[in-house]
Amino acid sequence: MTANEYLEQLLEEYKILDEEKENIKAKRDEIEEKLRSHFSDKISTVKYSGSISKKTAISASKDIDIALHFKKGSFTTLKEMYDEVYDLLNEHYIGVQKQNVSIGLPLDNVDVVPGRRIEEGSNNDVNLYRKDTESSIKTNLETHKDHIKNSNCRKIIRLLKIWKYKHSIKFKSFALELLVIKALDGFEGTSLSAKTKKVLEYIEENVETVRLIDPANSNNIVSDVIDSFRKSMIKSTASNSLDHLKKIAEGTETELSAWKKVFNDYSSTTDSTNSYSLNTVSARATSDWGEQPERRHGED
Repeated sequence: MTANEYLEQLLEEYKILDEEKENIKAKRDEIEEKLRSHFSDKISTVKYSGSISKKTAISASKDIDIALHFKKGSFTTLKEMYDEVYDLLNEHYIGVQKQNVSIGLPLDNVDVVPGRRIEEGSNNDVNLYRKDTESSIKTNLETHKDHIKNSNCRKIIRLLKIWKYKHSIKFKSFALELLVIKALDGFEGTSLSAKTKKVLEYIEENVETVRLIDPANSNNIVSDVIDSFRKSMIKSTASNSLDHLKKIAEGTETELSAWKKVFNDYSSTTDSTNSYSLNTVSARATSDWGEQPERRHGED
């Protein structure tokens, strides 16, 4: 097995199955029904956000992010909007939590992110309520999705999320996505292994100082909300991973063995092509998911 075959295997292993997608959709539909029943024509759209909408989700982290966008003019203040959504969810679910810009349902792995449209029409800019600063922050889900799509980095983003999961690293997914895209900007390597190594090198060299800017709001510096301890931890883990890869050139580690250790995988490291084949791997369902049309109030 080559390094690239191993990385493809990881992507396949952590792909979200159709059965899991159906369970996620059922939970989202249940919550959406409660939201629409209560807020009625105040709602502009309800749709997936986060990793699901950007097609960067992995099976190890199936958190459901739901963007709840209200029409311009709904509610007197953004805080009122945020509090009313919290009150409704708290009536129906246990352990509901007020978070920075979202409302968490931890027992269901769901975050609901309420926002209010800045303008109606094709522009998808919304203002969110920031609980920590009691202020507003502008964002645009469609801009985030386009930024990921146009980068052609989805596979590497998923691999870095798997790497993060395997090492139990706490680092915001959106920040990691932006970090991967920045690391690979202008990089000419084409293989999964070359790109993954490049990102690890970039993390080691830059994660503590890089400015990661929200593509939908240049005033939102995403890297600023990550504390120095978490930056130090991901840098240290990247350095350790690169140390394993250096052993390939030194001849003290096989390519497969080194790449497995990068992903904290200490299973059998026999370089056997019989253990995996891109042509024989069990097919997992790959239906287009997370790309549902916006469902506006009053539409099916």
